[in-house]
Amino acid sequence: MPLYGMAIDLSQCIGCHACTIACKSEHDIPIGVWRCWVKEVEKGYFPETQREFLPVLCNQCSDAPCQNICPTGALFRRPDGIVDLDPAWCIGCKACMVACPYDQLFIDPNTNTAEKCNFCANRLETGLEPACVVVCPTQCRIFGDREDPGSRLSGLIAREAVTVRKAEYNTSPNIYYFKGSRQTLDPTAAGQSGIYKQGEAGEQTKDMVPEWDNKPGESRTVYDVFHKIPWDTKIIGYLMTKGMSAGLLILSLIMWRLGYTSSLFTIWMPILSGILLAATGGLLITDLKRPERFYYILIRPNWGSWMSWGTYFIALDSLLTALWVLSAMGGATSWMNTLWWPTIVMAALASIYTGFFFAQAAARDLWRGSENTVDIAVQTVVKGAAGLIFFTTVFPVTDKTSALLFLGSVLTGSLMLHLAILIFSTLIHRFGSEPLERAANLIVGGALKNEFWGGAIAMGCAVPIILIWWRGVGGMGALLAAILATAGAYYWDRVWVKAGQAVPLS
Repeated sequence: MPLYGMAIDLSQCIGCHACTIACKSEHDIPIGVWRCWVKEVEKGYFPETQREFLPVLCNQCSDAPCQNICPTGALFRRPDGIVDLDPAWCIGCKACMVACPYDQLFIDPNTNTAEKCNFCANRLETGLEPACVVVCPTQCRIFGDREDPGSRLSGLIAREAVTVRKAEYNTSPNIYYFKGSRQTLDPTAAGQSGIYKQGEAGEQTKDMVPEWDNKPGESRTVYDVFHKIPWDTKIIGYLMTKGMSAGLLILSLIMWRLGYTSSLFTIWMPILSGILLAATGGLLITDLKRPERFYYILIRPNWGSWMSWGTYFIALDSLLTALWVLSAMGGATSWMNTLWWPTIVMAALASIYTGFFFAQAAARDLWRGSENTVDIAVQTVVKGAAGLIFFTTVFPVTDKTSALLFLGSVLTGSLMLHLAILIFSTLIHRFGSEPLERAANLIVGGALKNEFWGGAIAMGCAVPIILIWWRGVGGMGALLAAILATAGAYYWDRVWVKAGQAVPLS
């Protein structure tokens, strides 16, 4: 069985885009989406300027992040090494799009399922080469069995100084380039003006592009294909509702164990937690491009994907929350004691799995640090404490003063820890890679700086801490601190999700 790969001689590519057209014709790819395309970069000083071309396509990684994160196993590896996709099992979650370090997956607008290059597997099975290889007028694409010592591809790899894109992500790509510059191969090396030969980037993309200085001799991308940000408003909402649900439930159960027996903590907050958890599920399902297939995660889970684990965590959290509420309403203290630990543990897992899930996005360096999972846990406490302060202040509660003192301490401590993590992740731990630094720059000094400094830091952390320290945890000061802390958590979730997807990958 062959193991297919492709080498591309960038010195021979003339940017004719014949490969792009052939691919669209072969697979009936709709307008506005691409399986492959040719990126163009200008470089040099006038009159010694030049334009370089980079054919871009799926890298058929031996350790493919898209396959690892897919919750239903719709993405799979064939015996010949091709990473293929079965659209019948795709739910349109867009996780593969976020995970791919090369920006090579898209949603087909006709089927609302993911789509990608598969080396024209339909042609290979009949003895033909991929369409892009056949139509290339300069034969810059060399396709074949990378493991066959006698193949032309294997020979080229052995004798030429070939390179792969983004080797640092350890995906073991099987597209090899030779005679190409860093400005062409590295999407962060060439500038992006936002103005392109064949159309412009969308407003959302241009907002995230660093300001173009147009320095003499600086390389810049003049043609590329920009995809919409896969995860947006609903995913930000999912982070909020899930964090609030888990935080309210965990802290309410802890307060019950500490002796606060008010029905606010034993019944009503767990009920609200369940409602928020249902809203979380609703946001996740409606964000799918094929929402009617959501149950595929349950019947065909990929246990290598944290999205599959998270689905089960949320489902079990819902079940345990319902059992707790029923036990509390029936006054079954023995059952409440039995359910206490499992319910807290499952609520915590339903919250923090998101950190591991986002970290599976291989090239989104902002999301990959372990501090993100810790911060998600801390924000869960922030959101829960803020919500409980609000409801404890508004509604009659036995031992209200004592309860507010406890919750005020929890909120202040968690806000201070959250603030420390934000400072670490955006100001200190920001130089691990070029994509990480680029994302951090967007947060602290770029398009997202107002939401970060004004929303997440000042409104969400500094002002609530000052209010609680100055005014105590009673009256309007506590209410305002709780509201501002919740708003600040929203702003950070928004900044984190957007900045993680803002750095160009192709």
